[in-house]
Amino acid sequence: MSSILEQEYIKQDRPFSQKELQHNRNKVFRKLRIGTTRAHHKRCNHFYYVKDNGRKEKEIKEANSSDSGNCSVCWKFNTTPKHLKTRARNLIDDYCRTFYESPTHLTHEDVDLETSFVKWLYEESVS
Repeated sequence: MSSILEQEYIKQDRPFSQKELQHNRNKVFRKLRIGTTRAHHKRCNHFYYVKDNGRKEKEIKEANSSDSGNCSVCWKFNTTPKHLKTRARNLIDDYCRTFYESPTHLTHEDVDLETSFVKWLYEESVS
């Protein structure tokens, strides 16, 4: 199985409404059971939405701090195969730059970036 990091971006071939882009974004979050709780680790400055009713979400809520536990992005990056590290670093950097604050206007590229990031983080198995 190839990694999402090896897939090329497919340019949009038609316009997408904000409603459709939001629907596509929500569909991926629902499929992967990602909730609205966001982890943000100050040491590495990575952030991500955590699994709904997952261990990380419980830790965040109990500690009343978004910087609870270890960083899943760092862990995933460290377990990424060596030949994909540069692509993983670029994906992380692009995601963190684009989604540091929630965008008020979505683009197809934003939704594709976020989809790639969450699928890499939650869906891909470690090889």
